[in-house]
Amino acid sequence: MNSKSRTLIFSVAAVFALTSTAQAQMPGIQSAGIDHVGITVPNLREAEKFFSEIFGCVAVTKIGPHSMTNSLSNDRKTQVPARAKSMTLKMLRCGHGSNIELFEYEDSKGKTAPPDHEDLGGHHIAFYTDDVKAGVAYLKSKGITVIGEPMTMTSGDTAGETWVHFLTPWGLEMELVGYPKGKAYEKRAPVKLWSAKHPAD
Repeated sequence: MNSKSRTLIFSVAAVFALTSTAQAQMPGIQSAGIDHVGITVPNLREAEKFFSEIFGCVAVTKIGPHSMTNSLSNDRKTQVPARAKSMTLKMLRCGHGSNIELFEYEDSKGKTAPPDHEDLGGHHIAFYTDDVKAGVAYLKSKGITVIGEPMTMTSGDTAGETWVHFLTPWGLEMELVGYPKGKAYEKRAPVKLWSAKHPAD
């Protein structure tokens, strides 16, 4: 392959890369990132205490309780029945990560069991710590159920990451994750995943 061919190939690749980057930087909504994650809990005080004592989260704002009366849908013809008597919410600040919004509904008509991971809408919140094993020991000392043992990834994109799942006192599945020396993909990827260790990056 001569130098002209190499230059042409490089130029085409560069244009393609620039085009892809430009497309990625022009979304429909110019969002700075995730503001908060909202979860519904059976007892607001219990949940706030859990996040405060275990992870150092701080309650900042509170709204409610608000009465949930029947309302009209967008077409102004169909009445939507209230699914609970009232709703109260609190917004928690958790370290350098996304805020957590807690919802408590009084006399809710909704499901009372948290979704499993394989359920549509199943989810979890992952808290970062440099020492997952020490975190597991602490969770167990507080009587919190830990699901299995910490798993350390030794190959692939996430090599260097350790994680384990646990259950909150009300049965919601969450995760402890840590990668104090980074993850394998970081050595070659032009874009890095957001990390609570380096929130500004």
